This record gives sequence, structure tokens and C-alpha cells, in this order.
Amino acid sequence: MQSHRELIIEPVGLNVDKLPKPLNWLEIFGNDHPVELEIGCGKGTFLLHQALARPDTNFFGIEWARWYWRYASDRLRRHNCLNSRMVRAEANFFLTEFISPATISVLHIYFPDPWPKKRHNKRRLIQPKFMPLVQRILTPGGRLQVVTDHQDYAEQIQSVVKESPLKIVDYSRPGSAAEGEFVGTNFEHKYKHEGRPFYALAAVKPA
Repeated sequence: MQSHRELIIEPVGLNVDKLPKPLNWLEIFGNDHPVELEIGCGKGTFLLHQALARPDTNFFGIEWARWYWRYASDRLRRHNCLNSRMVRAEANFFLTEFISPATISVLHIYFPDPWPKKRHNKRRLIQPKFMPLVQRILTPGGRLQVVTDHQDYAEQIQSVVKESPLKIVDYSRPGSAAEGEFVGTNFEHKYKHEGRPFYALAAVKPA
């Protein structure tokens, strides 16, 4: 995928090889506002809308695809969303190595790769071994929010979360989502046009 202009990632896009372990959010953002984290940001639509609407919250995105990481970082920079940062990294590795316990108020995971073939299901992000990471990084009362368009994956997510210490609660639609939307990401717009169903889940860490 190509861009017709230069993508400037600084100061939003961060180089994972130059980051300290663990991250110090005060040093990253220059304030002690709550931090929300999104895994799989794509073009950064959700982060952009949230960062613009909620300047008193810090937003951190993890994206594996290099072009999307660069595009989203540049997009956030152009809109002066300095309460946002992005890194290119594998999610499990990054959560384990860089995120301190009880420092994330909301973890957003929207339209994760469903790996639909049975032999590939083990590559899915949300499975039993992932939940201890979620439990560790969320603040007491912190929230997990997930949306998928894949029914089998939705059923797996529901089962995995039920077996974890988190308590399933009603899904909270972000204010940036339009009427009839769950999130308002590019993937949701595309999948809605294709007529796909959506499945949403939310859970909180006991306070």
C-alpha cells in the first residue's frame, strides 16, 4: 500500500527498540492522565476520534503492520493529537515487556484477525494465555472492550473471558461511533457495507 506524500511519524510514532522497559506514562505523555490502549489500530480512525474528543485521556496504539503504523502516526500528528502515541510491535510481546501492572484504564480490541481456519485458531489474540496479561495491565475497575464480525471467534472470546477473573458487563459504545455503529472504525464501515453481523463484549477487572 502506497502513500502519495511523505509520512511523518514523530512525535506520535515511537520506535520500540528505543523505549524503556517498562514504559513510564508520565515521561511518554508529560502528564498523569488515564491511559487507554488499542491493539490493532489500522489507519487510526478510532484513536483519532477519541484523542480529539477526550484531551484529558491519553491513548496508546499497538499496530503490527508497518504501513498502517506509519499512516496512523502521521494522521494523528497532522491532527495535533499529542495525547496519542503509537508503536509497531507484536501485542503479546509488548504487553509483557513494556506495560506496567495496573496502568491501563481501558483496553480496546476491535476487529482482531479471526484466523478462521481451524488449524490457525491458535494464532488468535484472545485466548486463555492472553487473559492474564489483560488482568495484569488493567487498573482496578479497568475495562476490556472487544468487537468482532466473526461469530466463531466471538463465541471463543465470550468463553475465554468468562473463565477469567474479569466480569462481563454491558458494552459501552464510544461517543465517536455513529448511530448503529459499535466503534466507527474503517473496518466496521467496510464490513457494515458488506452486511456482516457484529458481536461486542465488554468486561471489567474487579476493583
